[in-house]
Amino acid sequence: MKRTSIGSTYGEPTVMWRMRRGSSLSTHAVIGSTGDGAYVMWYLNGSPVGIRNFEDWTTAIEWTDRMQFQNWTVGWRVVESDDVPPSDGTP
Repeated sequence: MKRTSIGSTYGEPTVMWRMRRGSSLSTHAVIGSTGDGAYVMWYLNGSPVGIRNFEDWTTAIEWTDRMQFQNWTVGWRVVESDDVPPSDGTP
């Protein structure tokens, strides 16, 4: 049987990280495709705060890593996937 290659078909935005500060503040960053590049959207307490477009995925991923590190330096802490509260409708 001849093998055929199937390209990736997943096109949904993906949560890069979630963080919490104290008991009442949460933030997360989502990355998604723009067709020829990528975007990053970030949220505070489930509400969108900003969006930034990038020409390529590598730059977008590196930017989310820097944003996470900046948040960590001022007291935000990474939320483990098992600690994620029930969804409030945001990614």
